[in-house]
Amino acid sequence: MERLSNCLVCGSKKIINKKSLIDYSLTKETFTLYQCLVCGVLFTNPRPKKDKINKYYDLKKYDSYRKKSNVFGFIYGFIQKLNNSYKTSLLKKYKTGYLLDYGSGSGSFVNHTKKRGYTSFGYEPINELKHNSIYKNKNIIKKQKYDWVTLWHVLEHTHNPKETLNDLRELLNKDGLIAVAIPNINSYDNIYYKKHWAGYDVPRHLFHFNPSSFKKLAKLANLKIINKKPLWFDSIYVSMLSEKYKKNKFSFLSGFFRGFISNLYAIKTAQHSSIIYILRKC
Repeated sequence: MERLSNCLVCGSKKIINKKSLIDYSLTKETFTLYQCLVCGVLFTNPRPKKDKINKYYDLKKYDSYRKKSNVFGFIYGFIQKLNNSYKTSLLKKYKTGYLLDYGSGSGSFVNHTKKRGYTSFGYEPINELKHNSIYKNKNIIKKQKYDWVTLWHVLEHTHNPKETLNDLRELLNKDGLIAVAIPNINSYDNIYYKKHWAGYDVPRHLFHFNPSSFKKLAKLANLKIINKKPLWFDSIYVSMLSEKYKKNKFSFLSGFFRGFISNLYAIKTAQHSSIIYILRKC
């Protein structure tokens, strides 16, 4: 395990032990979250090292990779299709062109955008994919400049999000854009579920943001937020998983209801369960 003595977003050493959480989805191990008192980001600390993190991704169980073999896998697949259409329609309001899906998981977004006018590529370091447009070698994706770089629930998995954004910024064309979707720790569903909130997903999620802390990260990476959009279905799926972690026999119904309530709150507060940030270079 690797222990951090400072915040990797802003560099501050003013960090405090905030809470302990259980990896409900796989190992049942306990992990600690620290919070930076300067930028506000929460991060898993200590955390698995880069060369050890893969053991916490069970590709047969982890939703981003697995086939729809049970009810939650089926729901995830259904929501993924809806979200792919929603994301693509958002991106098309700005531009098409060359697209890099960073952390492409099963490759569904690469396939979806290829059929809708994009020249799409993917980078996927964990899952073994037989796909001629998705690469495991970073040097290959660096040979191209992109009009879009997308990170759909990926940045929170990286060991250094500021470094990741800095690297990806250099892959953009002159007017290129970055889309980042991440969970929001200020959301109603997190406030309601607390330690059972599936959006924490420790230790796979190494960083945990709210709009304020993400804005600070973007600024430090020389990026500017030009738009924000919610991922409406995420609150429902996250709430269903959270109910499952609470061992609720009616997790499907309870989660659907609680996710709906979360979206209602977010209409007033703008604190959605997951938020898409559109970024451009400063």
